[in-house]
Formats: sequence, structure tokens, C-alpha cells
Amino acid sequence: MIERKIINKVEEKREKIIELLATLVKIPSLTGDELKAQEFVAAYLRDLGLKVALSEPDIKELFEKYPDVAQYPSHWLHDLILPYQDLPSYGDLVKSGKMDVLNYKNRPNVVGTWKGSSKAGRSLILNGHIDTVTVEPRDEWTHDPFEAEIEDGKMYGRGVSDMKSGIVAAMVALECLIELGVKLRGDVIFESVVNEEHAGNGTLACVARGITADAAIITEPTKNTVRLGNAGGVYWGIKVKGRSKPTGARWRGREQDGVSAIEKLSRVIDSLLEMEQKLNDKYRHPHIPDQNSFSMVMGRVHGGHYDTVTASECTLNGSAYFGSEVGSVADVMEYIRGAIVEANRKDRWLVEVPPEVFFLHHDDPSDIDEKEPIIQTLQSAAERVTGERPPLYRGTAACDMRHLINQGKIPTTVFGPGWGDQIHKPDEFIPIDSMVPSVKVLALTIYDWCK
Repeated sequence: MIERKIINKVEEKREKIIELLATLVKIPSLTGDELKAQEFVAAYLRDLGLKVALSEPDIKELFEKYPDVAQYPSHWLHDLILPYQDLPSYGDLVKSGKMDVLNYKNRPNVVGTWKGSSKAGRSLILNGHIDTVTVEPRDEWTHDPFEAEIEDGKMYGRGVSDMKSGIVAAMVALECLIELGVKLRGDVIFESVVNEEHAGNGTLACVARGITADAAIITEPTKNTVRLGNAGGVYWGIKVKGRSKPTGARWRGREQDGVSAIEKLSRVIDSLLEMEQKLNDKYRHPHIPDQNSFSMVMGRVHGGHYDTVTASECTLNGSAYFGSEVGSVADVMEYIRGAIVEANRKDRWLVEVPPEVFFLHHDDPSDIDEKEPIIQTLQSAAERVTGERPPLYRGTAACDMRHLINQGKIPTTVFGPGWGDQIHKPDEFIPIDSMVPSVKVLALTIYDWCK
């Protein structure tokens, strides 16, 4: 029986799976420096017999085709440096003078295609991003981030969960089917994309090129469960102004003259928290009512110059993740602006000198119905591998599935071996024993979908 042959073939590759993951982790691929890792992936896919193409995203094309969702390119050394009031634009990128670092030169997407035998067969995209976040704070790592060290059944390293484990799982799943001589009717398209972290332009560029399929699976970390949709996201900043006066001159008689931007920040914070609570009281996901629809994080605050002078400026930076039931990116931006208007209303200084609201990044939310055939196929494969039907859950963060669903009109889900609670942190790890089941599920899903 072919199903048993597929499972046995994956078992035979247990050690190779771990070795391949270690090899990929040892190739640093921080956002902006993806080339060497992409060359490795491209060579591996060619060795499997896939038709492989490398192409750099065309940022001008992305802004022309998708002005509402295209983002500025990002680089781990130059992240989050181009704020915008409404939406980013190609013209503003050119004017910034930063295109020498914010571009896609030597940062190609890799697309490998395994052609099926019939145009009538169902096609499938397997998508993953090769780029990783920075290793900072480096001194908090107890394992070398690029040595793939194994301890107590866990492999450590930057990108091991997010998401080189998913890329390896998909590649080996294809390898097993090819070595078994499986004949598929539908095409399988493997995408290893750049700049998912922050920008998402790698996958958007694949959509812009017209790469499509009947369904897609992104192998982002889900602990081998199945994700329905992803949250939208907005990275925001609020700059509060003050009036600088030394301590001895803060008061002019009984009248306050020195106004610290820091002391006014409390109004802004309270108003943002009130907004978060109101939105969570108002909105509920239709299928997951016990999960809040809106999450506001205040991540950084900086301002002031001297202990003895009221701060002339203070900036609060943060992010918001939200479900589609809350609204669009434009709606959430307006909620944030409205919260600041409300804060201003309660403070005479803020009325006279209103804070500046700006944005640094945004993601549109996306959803997929649990009755979509690709969800049913994936769940069935997982149940045959593990003996249990994997739970469905809604993603609480953004990922590239938004572009495949919203811009590409491709039913897309997320399934992968990595652990989402380990991403972006020191000592990122993955339990080694999560890899083989993931490869088995993906191999069976590819076969079931495309046969």
C-alpha cells in the first residue's frame, strides 16, 4: 500500500532529516543576508529533479500592483527606519535615500516546480521563508545560534523553529515521494521566500509573478497542528512633545512652565488600553469566541536627555494584532488615531501640542473556512500519522498566508513542526521528535491532494 510505503520511507530518513536541518541552521540567513541559504535550497531542489528558478522581488512592481499591502524592504541591520502616516509608497522609498540598503539585490526567492502529469490534477504550493530575525541580545544565548547544538532532545539555533524546520520538512516530504517513484497528476510548487520577517514581500512577489495553485500550505511553526487564518498587524509609534525647562525653572511662580513629554505619556497609554478593552468587549471571532480579537503591545519607550531637564520629546512604540472581525488595517489605524484624540481631549497641553501618530508596518488579516478541502485533506493525513485529528486554531500573529489568501486568492493553511512560542528569542529550539511526524503528514497530504 502506497501510504505505508510513504511512511516507511520517511522513517528511513529520520537521521537525514536532523542532519539536513542542522546544515541549514548553520547557514546564517538573517533578513537581508539570505543568499547563501537560498543557494543551498536551490541546489537541493535541483538534485531532486525539480525545475528551479531564482528571482529577486521587484519592489516597484509590488507597490504598483499592491499599494495597500506592499511594504518597504527590510534588513536586519536597518529595520523599521521608514515611518509613514497613511501607507508606505515607492516614491517615499526613493526619496528616503536608503534604497542602497533597503532592496532585494542578491536576495532571491527560490521556486521549485514538480510538474504533474495532467492539467486536471489539483496543484499545491508549499511555502516557507528562509530569512530569520537577528540573534540579539546575543549574550542571552547559552547555545551558539548557528551551530545547531542538540541537548536533551532539542536542537538549538536561530531559525530552527522559525522556520528552517518547516522548509526541511517540506523538502524531505517531496524527496520521499520522488524516490518512491510516485506519479502525481497535479503540480507541486515549492517556494522558499525572502523577507517574510517584517515585510512579507517575498511571498507577495511570487503572487505578483502569477504563481498560483489550487491550495497552499505554509510550513510555519504550529507544533504540527492546523492554523485557520492569521491576525492582521499594525506597528505604530506615538511621539509626544514637551517643553524643556531645568528643574529650577519648571515652575514660574504657581504656574507650570516646564512640561515633560514623559509625564504626558500616561494619558496616551491609558487611552490605548481603554481602546484595547473596548474592542475586545465588542468583537468576538464567530468560531473561537474565547480568544480575544485585539491585542495591543507597548514595546519600547524612549525620550529625554538629562535628569535635570523636562523631556522635550518622548516616543512610544508598539504593535497591535487583530482579527478580521475587528476590521481592516485602515480601521485599526483609525482606532489608534482615535485613541490619541481621546487622550488629547482630557489634557490641555495635549490639545495645544497634539502627539504625532505614525506607522512602521502593517499586515492585513486573513481567514480560511475549516470546511475547505485542503484543511480536510491535511487533517486526515495527520490523523493517520498520529492517531488523532489535529486541533484547528486561529493564528494570533501575522504570516505570509495573508498574501496567498487575500492577493493570490489561494485557499491556504499553516502546518509545520516548529514551536511558535520559541521564535525570535534567545536559545530558540525545536524538539527533534516533532520533525518526522511533520514530514509524514506533509508527504501524505501532497500525495492525497495531487494524486
